[in-house]
Amino acid sequence: MPNSTPARRFLSQLVRTKSFSGSEQEAAKLCAQRMRELGYLHVKIDEVGNVLGANYDYTKDPHADLLLFSHLDTVDGFWEVKEDSQGISGRGAVDAKGCLASYIEAGAHTPKHLKVVVAGVTKEEALISEGTEHLLTYLKPKLAVNGEPSNCDGITIAYKGRLLVECRTEGEAAHAGMNAENPIERTIEYYEKLRKHFPRHHAFESVIFNVTHIDYGHRDALNVIPGQLDFFIDVRIPPSRDIAEITRLFKSSAPKGITVKVTKSFAGSEMQISHPLVRSMVQAVRSQGSTPRYLKKSGGADMNISMNMGIPTIAYGPGDSKLDHTDKEFLHWKDYEKAIEVLKNLLQNLKN
Repeated sequence: MPNSTPARRFLSQLVRTKSFSGSEQEAAKLCAQRMRELGYLHVKIDEVGNVLGANYDYTKDPHADLLLFSHLDTVDGFWEVKEDSQGISGRGAVDAKGCLASYIEAGAHTPKHLKVVVAGVTKEEALISEGTEHLLTYLKPKLAVNGEPSNCDGITIAYKGRLLVECRTEGEAAHAGMNAENPIERTIEYYEKLRKHFPRHHAFESVIFNVTHIDYGHRDALNVIPGQLDFFIDVRIPPSRDIAEITRLFKSSAPKGITVKVTKSFAGSEMQISHPLVRSMVQAVRSQGSTPRYLKKSGGADMNISMNMGIPTIAYGPGDSKLDHTDKEFLHWKDYEKAIEVLKNLLQNLKN
């Protein structure tokens, strides 16, 4: 490819390496190889598949000044990776291999006075975020930057929290010609109650919920009312709302015959723009001729985990987050390279 550089070739290899959640091994090995080429110290792949490298011995001193971390895994789906003089397309190019590659490239330029660990974590796209949860059991950074796409000039200072609500509606199995208790009707009753509590609104301070999966009936038995209906509700909750209160409301709103169980729960998080880490990132974005933008996102990220553990965290990375989880992921080389320069500036100017 014309105008190829080692940084571009690394990202190309990383995007070409399949790494669906739970199958990140080859991508981790590739990242470890690049870290060693760039002169990282104490490069390792840990027990759950995270890959780590640093400019100091974090095995003896877990209290890093800064953790740069992004995820190795992608959602399912794969197609031929394409690249040209403008950029690269393929699963994970935006979410979040461009971010991870930029962190690895920039991290090699960490000044000696700053203790920095760079990590690629596993299973962020799964329900469990196993990689970050495990990483933060043995690494205790003072600050963190989470690799998620923000278009180079965006600084993500807030994410909503999440509830994953698993529900079952019990009815009465019967012939469709009978006047039986129909689980669909009871489920609609529940949905309409919830919608009155939480009208459709996309402001950051609103609670957003959507039914994302329903399991009910069979196409080859259309004359049967099945006895039960299973469904999932994905709920996004702003940091300003009490997640325990929202949980109680989802449970107390359920009519008779519906059981409600929360299978995933984490609170939202928000950084103040006056925090030194945010101010340092603002200066770093400006250093590359861009005007910084503060972003608050409805989706969740591993930033929620680190923030809820008391680690001040922002999210940053190249790419348009509107392309996440789509077949249109495309990352411009110029954005990838600008993000590297922004991160290098952050490392040079961050006070420990």
